[in-house]
Amino acid sequence: MALGDFLFPQVELQLVIVRSFKTDIESARGIPSEKYSTETASVRLNNNDMRRLSLKEGSAISLKSDSGTVIVRAEIDDKVPEGSAVMPHGPWALALVAVPANNSPPAFSGIAIIATRSKEDITSLETLFGP
Repeated sequence: MALGDFLFPQVELQLVIVRSFKTDIESARGIPSEKYSTETASVRLNNNDMRRLSLKEGSAISLKSDSGTVIVRAEIDDKVPEGSAVMPHGPWALALVAVPANNSPPAFSGIAIIATRSKEDITSLETLFGP
């Protein structure tokens, strides 16, 4: 095991993206607010997974799928099963979703991700929607 693996352990998780009434209302306003960004740039994890990643509530976490990588805030939620991660529907979650080539709907659950503690800032909307 390398020193980096000890300092920044990686955990494989299954991501589920959920709709949220709060974020839907904020999204409908047309311009992403700070409240919308705070809510959607987050992921909920089981406390055991948080410990495995050496994370505290509010820590930055890198989530990587085959489709992209984002840095979001980690939140503890023991209603989330161990080995799973739950994100509200929004730009950060959508950056991790594969778009099928055959025009079928994308999968919003069971997305394989690698989670790692991060020292970087939360991914900005400008980065997500950049040129």
